[in-house]
Amino acid sequence: MKLRTYFDNLAERERRLLVIFFGILGFLLLVFVPVLVRMGVSDRAAENERLEAVIQSISSERVTIAKRQAQADRLEQRYGTPAPPLAGWLAKIADEVGVEIPETQDRSTVPRGKTFKERSTHIRLSKVGMYKLSTFMERVSASDYPVVISRLDIKKRSGKPDEYDAELDIAAFDREEKKVVKKPAPKPAVPDEDTPPDEEGEQ
Repeated sequence: MKLRTYFDNLAERERRLLVIFFGILGFLLLVFVPVLVRMGVSDRAAENERLEAVIQSISSERVTIAKRQAQADRLEQRYGTPAPPLAGWLAKIADEVGVEIPETQDRSTVPRGKTFKERSTHIRLSKVGMYKLSTFMERVSASDYPVVISRLDIKKRSGKPDEYDAELDIAAFDREEKKVVKKPAPKPAVPDEDTPPDEEGEQ
């Protein structure tokens, strides 16, 4: 009632200005409030997209780290088990595959960096079929030991459709255990004979 009375007591010009003011204020509210709300929603959506991108990036990094860790674990497991003597191991695989190794020659061990040592064996296969040769090579390469075929030379025998002579160098890598050098314990100090003992009861 007080506002109504106040409004009725205003002059005609003041009433018109007041109506125009409230009209402009209402128009501004109708226009700018939805705009501000939309801007807030847009900012919230942009922030959500940024957070989703950060979460996706962290997830991708976790997957990458997990893959690297799994690969490191496989390498650690493989190099943690040294290969047996190559000549006997290769002869066993050859017997299982059905090929003969008429010639075997062990090579001297060669250091590879500060961590590994390479020992290799040269073998020669004679009159072997391609299927048995590939099976033999696959068994060697797919073993759990750190072994690789470092050299391969295949020659086809004349007059035979599926007979080959092959020479292979198989290398095994052994991890050299680090030797822990223990420092000698410090010797206890020996008192000097010329130094007189502490006098007791000195006042």
